Amino acid sequence: MKAPQLNGQHEVRTAITINTPVGAVWNALKEFGTVSEWAPTVSESHYLTAQTEGVGTGRHCHVVGFGNIEEHVTDWFEGKGFAYTVSALGPFSQSNSSWWLTRIDDQTTKLEVVFSYNIRFGIFGKILHKLVMRKKLEQSLPETVAATKNHVENNYRPAAKQVPLTTVAA
Repeated sequence: MKAPQLNGQHEVRTAITINTPVGAVWNALKEFGTVSEWAPTVSESHYLTAQTEGVGTGRHCHVVGFGNIEEHVTDWFEGKGFAYTVSALGPFSQSNSSWWLTRIDDQTTKLEVVFSYNIRFGIFGKILHKLVMRKKLEQSLPETVAATKNHVENNYRPAAKQVPLTTVAA
């Protein structure tokens, strides 16, 4: 199974290896409305829907230096990843993103993130994109993914091993 295909004129991609089992990484990512707890550029986030998992889940985010956005899940693959739309902000229109997990081994997971977007505001938007926005995205997306790694690795607690009970003969 592969990550959902995103449509946009432009795209920024990044990936990172997380030293945590895929299930633990998924448990952190699927808490869609709590992104402000670990993403460095999101100062506030909350759910927009009563639903907190799956297609249709929505969240509001305040992105430092950009403003407020709304995001809605469009694809959800339990234990693997999701994709979502991002409301228009600044020169961005029709943006979307996917977060996808690949199990490397029992204790290691690869996280791949794609941000796909279109530019609005005609020539002004294109100039702003070329001079500022593209560079900012190419810097901030890897920073966000590194913060995800830090959050997951520092909050993951392996399950305690079960020790069999032995019976002592009297």
